[in-house]
Amino acid sequence: MPEVDVRPDIEKLFDQARKAAAGESEVDGKSRQVVVVTPGRMLMMQPCPPPGSMPANVVGQIEKLLSSKVKRKIAVIGYTELKALAGNLGKAIPFFGMLSGMAYIGHSVWIFEGHASALAAGCKGADLLIVDGLMVPHLQADWQATASAAAPHIQIYVHDRASRSLKKMK
Repeated sequence: MPEVDVRPDIEKLFDQARKAAAGESEVDGKSRQVVVVTPGRMLMMQPCPPPGSMPANVVGQIEKLLSSKVKRKIAVIGYTELKALAGNLGKAIPFFGMLSGMAYIGHSVWIFEGHASALAAGCKGADLLIVDGLMVPHLQADWQATASAAAPHIQIYVHDRASRSLKKMK
């Protein structure tokens, strides 16, 4: 778990992250992005490929995983330390391509580290929580209960780096 800035306005910060992930703060209303909340509590916008630019077979794979017919709000717990992200985003969050694809087809995706001071705020309003399996040992003991309390209908999955698969927890 990276060290984080604990802020009294964490709810407001995640409201901004969710709005940016939903495209509510975009100028042109067409481009999609994944929003990363850093441990320093900056919002980093990671743009998706331009509309219509992803190959149909790739879009089809993402659609099989999570259909775009119902827009989902997806919270993600991953390693968001700034140096790691800047050095190699794909190594820090090896399933980032999948997350970018989910945002590309219209889902709202935001990523944070899952620190106890931000866990409830980060999960609030989410339909789906995807957790990097390597982050699980660093989360508070009752992380699933906290996520579920913040978003009662949330589905929780853990990403296994070795098998590159998602395992349903709740």
